[in-house]
Amino acid sequence: MSQKPKSGSLNWAIILSFDDGVEWVFRSPRTHYGLDEETAGVLLASEAATLKYIRKHSSIPVPEVYSYSSTRLNEIGVPFILMSKAHGSPLGTRTWHSQLHDIPNSSIPRPCLTLKEKKKVMRQLGEITSQLSCLRFDKIGSLFEEEGCYSVKTCLSPGLLLHGRHTLKDIPRGPFFRESDYFRSLISALLLHIQCLPLEHHAFFAPVPVPAEYNSYASYLSATDRWNDFITVGSKIDSSKNRLDYFITGRLLEGMIPSLTTELNAFASTFGDGFPICHPDLSASNIFVDDDCNITCIIDWAFSSTVPIATLLMTPGLPHPRNETEPSLISPFRAGFTDHFNWEDSKMIPLASWEATRKVWLFTRLVNFDALQDYNHFTELYAIVYKQRVTDIPALFREQYVETAVSNMAKILAADDQTPSDIKRGEDAYFSNVGLQRHALSRKLTIAAALGRGFVADRKLWHWIENALA
Repeated sequence: MSQKPKSGSLNWAIILSFDDGVEWVFRSPRTHYGLDEETAGVLLASEAATLKYIRKHSSIPVPEVYSYSSTRLNEIGVPFILMSKAHGSPLGTRTWHSQLHDIPNSSIPRPCLTLKEKKKVMRQLGEITSQLSCLRFDKIGSLFEEEGCYSVKTCLSPGLLLHGRHTLKDIPRGPFFRESDYFRSLISALLLHIQCLPLEHHAFFAPVPVPAEYNSYASYLSATDRWNDFITVGSKIDSSKNRLDYFITGRLLEGMIPSLTTELNAFASTFGDGFPICHPDLSASNIFVDDDCNITCIIDWAFSSTVPIATLLMTPGLPHPRNETEPSLISPFRAGFTDHFNWEDSKMIPLASWEATRKVWLFTRLVNFDALQDYNHFTELYAIVYKQRVTDIPALFREQYVETAVSNMAKILAADDQTPSDIKRGEDAYFSNVGLQRHALSRKLTIAAALGRGFVADRKLWHWIENALA
């Protein structure tokens, strides 16, 4: 075989083509990156079971599994899953958002989906979600198969495994019989993450700039450069100060769990008991469509699990789940869900219940570390839960600093801070490439952040600097 395998972040795959035109996919975990072999094998076994169960109990278009092995103990010598190839092409081959800005030196643009086409996709996702809502179990966890029988066991949710969390000990991993226990396990994963693992791009009081906040692509790039400069000074992201802010975030999120579970009770009268299967990554790369935007296949069911019903009903964000849903696309998704059941008005989901899914979406983004703007998400969630708009989140955090648990954690985290010489070495290496002027500005901003009791390095700051330097 001369075919070069296609590689993703967690798997490699080859396409098997037959003389009659049929194509299969042979996929195997990349255990040298990300997950260890045991975890990757468990994920593979659960994904295979989930695909087989969905094909058997619904009309949702998913790959057909022909064979799989979750270990190396087979004739091939690697864990694998052999399944049918998805028909159509990934939705990601088309542009979901019309270009917000003219991007200089960009490649030939992909075809842009019209609003009508996007509504069509969202309506179909609503119909698929309605079918998933009927595939319910009595526990929250991931699906496994033994001799043709399916059962829910340990939970393989992204929030419990990704970003290195599969290595963390002492995290409750289920299965869970109550929503509150599941939510608390995600909090536990977050709190252990901030102590043991890199925080990647997460700086709580310095949300990452996003293109929608700026009037031009040049302004967005300038803001991104200044954000990178700012977080480099003092090695802010993995500093004990930033980690402590996320520790406080976790504590405050834990206090919101009763509000989340109370809202979930409102769904019981409509759906009854049980937890439905949910795809955790309905991104544009995992949704296949034909030329007319009919969904032909949903792939990549790794990390899927049963979930609280409000988690399933979160309106999908596209092209990535962390993206905000365009307001005009919320109604088509909900209509697709309800119309599939042909419900009478008396059985329709109340608007308040639909809106409650926003809280779960914000909570999920925060605990899973699956967002770019944690500060903004937390601010919105806090306002929704406590029904009050808080304009001074830094003050809320300062109140937490005096708590015994927080002060004790501050000491623990400070013990792992980089030495001043290591921090300076990193700064010198970075700013030697971008210039002394940018270094000077970012140092001044760092001093302002230390002195300012309500300092947040968000879009307002970057807009102000751009205007001041114009």
